[in-house]
Amino acid sequence: MREPAFEQPVQTTQRRFQALYGAGPVRVLRAPARLNILGEHVDYVSYLPTASLPFGSHEHAMLLLWRPRADGQVRGASTNEAFAPFAFALKEGSVGARSWEAWLEQQAPPTAHWSNYVRGACFFAQWQQGEPLANGFDFLIDSAIPPRGGSSSSSALTVLAGAALRRANQIEYTPAQLAKDSSQAEWYCGTRGGALDHTAICLAQRGQALWLSYADGAVQALPLLNEKYRWVTCFSHAADKGSRVLLEYNERAVVARVLLPALLADLQQHRAGFAQSWQTAVAQLHAGEAAAFAALAECLNELPPVITLAEFARHYPQAAAECARLFPALVRERRDALVKLADRARHHLGEIERVNAAVKLLQTAADDEATTARALGALINASHDSLRDLYEVSTPEVESLRNVLLADPQVYGARLMGGGFGGVVLALTTQENVSRLLERVQREWYEPRGRDGVAEGAMLVSTPGTGLMEL
Repeated sequence: MREPAFEQPVQTTQRRFQALYGAGPVRVLRAPARLNILGEHVDYVSYLPTASLPFGSHEHAMLLLWRPRADGQVRGASTNEAFAPFAFALKEGSVGARSWEAWLEQQAPPTAHWSNYVRGACFFAQWQQGEPLANGFDFLIDSAIPPRGGSSSSSALTVLAGAALRRANQIEYTPAQLAKDSSQAEWYCGTRGGALDHTAICLAQRGQALWLSYADGAVQALPLLNEKYRWVTCFSHAADKGSRVLLEYNERAVVARVLLPALLADLQQHRAGFAQSWQTAVAQLHAGEAAAFAALAECLNELPPVITLAEFARHYPQAAAECARLFPALVRERRDALVKLADRARHHLGEIERVNAAVKLLQTAADDEATTARALGALINASHDSLRDLYEVSTPEVESLRNVLLADPQVYGARLMGGGFGGVVLALTTQENVSRLLERVQREWYEPRGRDGVAEGAMLVSTPGTGLMEL
């Protein structure tokens, strides 16, 4: 089975752009699909020094064809007819608020729509500049990244829109700054995630994985296997980012950002010997000492398994006020629901340990890369087990798809990738096995569901590629 190309030739898309917006020059930006090997759901953790290991796809990306306009309007369309055209004025956005979060707090939650990722990018840039921006832009999206599928199409769109607006208004930026800005801009859509996706999209390098350290913002490129290996992503079903799933995302974010730091600070203050044990273990982790993981795991055993937001508010009113400020819908709708704590923390720590092990593998790769691939695959499988059992973001459909992939003896490892509750399963295999693997997954998983995985763009094959660029 041969995988087709899903992006239309740029010339074809340019003609569609000109049919929509008139004749004239057209500029093109490209953002790769983000694939994350390890370090999932840790980029928003605030109480431990976490890291991730992503890369950008060389073969699959989102293109934004665009042209500046001088009237402060933004008009958008997609070659995917499921996403209707839209338009808005930059003057609708944020100017004068003391902070981006303060402006967001003043806004009613936006109705779910793909335009929100563009609005967020534009409104954040305008807030950052402190004055209304004069130039908007017309654009057309052509994407080979499955929407709501775990490969971060939403973050790619946010990055592309932010880049186009800055270029239209001659605002200088670095890729690293754009990544940081884009991660905050996406908060407009209601999530409070971190910068993993945006950093990988902006800074990816050909043939490399990126070791992203969230504690100090460091980014280091590491050679990622050789041309004999391929990364296959298989899309199961869209993670509906409606109210229920959005609450699930934000529940995990509030645990990592607010609840766990408050509880650990309380333990350090009131539990005899805990402060010394915790601070020593964290220092060991910063120093790269293997003993840190067992010591931190012992400390995390002191956390309660669950708590309600109402109970948390009684004991930690100041931190609870921060919860209500950042996650008002979550506090309003899940005040009395049990929120898991210890399991979520164990996942965070486990991902830190797995990323650390993978980095050492890639830094000291054996001459026999099959040995490295097998070891990396074992870490990928362990990551999935943690996402399923401790973070609880998998689904029965994802599990059945992963089982089909792992039944292939030449698949080294496979795991859920992205936010979860649907989305993509990432698998590591060999180049020579790709065709057989795609045929197997089509026959055993897509076909019984009446789907053609290749034709719909649900099965993609990637190698590490370059980040955001202008074509």
